Amino acid sequence: MLSFGRWWGRAQTPVLGVDIGAGGVHVVELARARPLRIAHYAHRTLPQGAIRDGAIVLREAVCDAIGDAVRDSGSRLRHAALGLPAGAVIKKTLTLPQGLSEEELEMHVESEADASLPFARDEIGLDFEVVGTGASQSDGIEVMLVAARKEKIDERTLLAEAAGLKPLIVDVESHALMSAVALFEAGCAAPAPAPQLIAILQLDPDRSHCLFMQDGVLLYERELGSVLLKNEAAAIEAICQEFRRAFQLFQTATTFSELHKVYVTGSAPPDLPDAIAERMRVQVTLPDPLHHWSNGTVHESGIHPSACMLACGLALRSFDS
Repeated sequence: MLSFGRWWGRAQTPVLGVDIGAGGVHVVELARARPLRIAHYAHRTLPQGAIRDGAIVLREAVCDAIGDAVRDSGSRLRHAALGLPAGAVIKKTLTLPQGLSEEELEMHVESEADASLPFARDEIGLDFEVVGTGASQSDGIEVMLVAARKEKIDERTLLAEAAGLKPLIVDVESHALMSAVALFEAGCAAPAPAPQLIAILQLDPDRSHCLFMQDGVLLYERELGSVLLKNEAAAIEAICQEFRRAFQLFQTATTFSELHKVYVTGSAPPDLPDAIAERMRVQVTLPDPLHHWSNGTVHESGIHPSACMLACGLALRSFDS
């Protein structure tokens, strides 16, 4: 799982998943139990315009919402895992020789960052993860380099600190969502006989994002347009068109042709899942963590069923090995 953990430390203690988005602030604590359960959860809305295109505009309002949500949740955890929007992150896949030590891998990644990123090294947070064997070199490995401006990282961590939290992990939102969806898939009554191509469509009031994954590996992701349309039917049509276009671009860039399942998360219009299923003839799932992962003590009304998926994915960092 990707994070800025090499410079921020790994989750040695349980962390509270804190999702800060235009749809509001969601906090989740997961219990160390089998099966996994949501122990504490709360949500606080934000004033319109508090967050725009992933950037925090009304800092005091967001800080207050974080503090209120943590208090309302009843969780005693104060160490937190936060997320950065995919649009605030730069990713690059490197092919390196096998057999390198951790220190040698870091040296290669640092060298690549110095040579290719458009920022000074002291202006960025940097991390990497080995994601598989090299496609073009049988004796190579693929390493994903992930970088973000420190000012973007600080924007969220300083607010969390002001709200009384201690940020330990800064993850990438898309990868946290993948973790949550992978957990849902693992809980399916009849697991797929072969790896399936899965799409995740994450919707926020001011932006939307989609990604395609297989076997827990991110294959492609794309920012979509805003869903801030007064007419719900128009919003659904626009989202369907943009999602179809994203899938077509993914098909063009890869050898994949069949999409097996779509997870819709965030602030989706009620009729969107059915519209996607009908237009693209694909199974669409609207995950409901508060139902599937609750022990019956966590209740929340007035929010979208899948609104806390990202916070759940961030809270999964509690179980880092």
